[in-house]
Amino acid sequence: MKNTLKTLTAALTITLSAQAEDRDTIKLYALDCGTIEMFDIGAFSSEGQFNGQSATLADPCFLIRHPKGDFLWDTGLEQSLSEHQDGMNAGYGILRMERSLTDQLADLGMRTDDVEYLGLSHWHPDHSGNAALFTSSTLVINNREHAFMFSDEMKSQPEAYKVWGALENAKTIQFDSEHDVFGDGTVVVKYMPGHTVGHAVLYVNLPETGGYLFSGDLYTHAEGREKKAVPSFNFDKEATKISQSAFEAYAEEKGARIIIQHEMKHFNSLPVFPAYVQ
Repeated sequence: MKNTLKTLTAALTITLSAQAEDRDTIKLYALDCGTIEMFDIGAFSSEGQFNGQSATLADPCFLIRHPKGDFLWDTGLEQSLSEHQDGMNAGYGILRMERSLTDQLADLGMRTDDVEYLGLSHWHPDHSGNAALFTSSTLVINNREHAFMFSDEMKSQPEAYKVWGALENAKTIQFDSEHDVFGDGTVVVKYMPGHTVGHAVLYVNLPETGGYLFSGDLYTHAEGREKKAVPSFNFDKEATKISQSAFEAYAEEKGARIIIQHEMKHFNSLPVFPAYVQ
């Protein structure tokens, strides 16, 4: 009995030590939160540069594990989609998801209420699809985007509002121009409007591989960035252009690697979950 107890105690000590060591550095995980097979991406340019073209878009979530807490950036497509093996036709394309977000978090021994901070680039449901699962997290969001998301206009659209409505009374950090999540410059959310009224991007500085700048939907795909395309459905086209210039300047200033979130090649260039980059 004593030997068994000693063995269990030793095992527990090793496990706790490993967990503590695991949280001593910053790690970035790219989770597969769906794909979108677009029939026609013509709307990705107000100048018609992509008319008639099709594309398969990645729809990732990004988990940053920091010694001071866990931060999830965007929540992808609504995870019930993973129950549909053949995907679902949304009219503009086929939506697919292989595994739910909660199942992927479970691979790391995590539940949704273990995530201390939730950041949303913007309200669109391919970026906020599972937001309502994170009512225990502190929501980090631009003040203009927050005002719109919880406005009477959005509340009058129950199918949209239900995606994030549960967060209305969640603990929230609203920012104007930027917010340094952990106060050390490693995880910074920056206001770059145009796609929506309070759209934001994310900068992450990792200890070994350096800076990464995540686009939200400032760019829809790599070719869109190359051509400086502005989608026809953006909230403010001129603000989008200004934000794109600011994004490029910030990336150069930081020497950051740009990750266009919907660009499949960029998603595939990151370690396959549950592997990570640090």
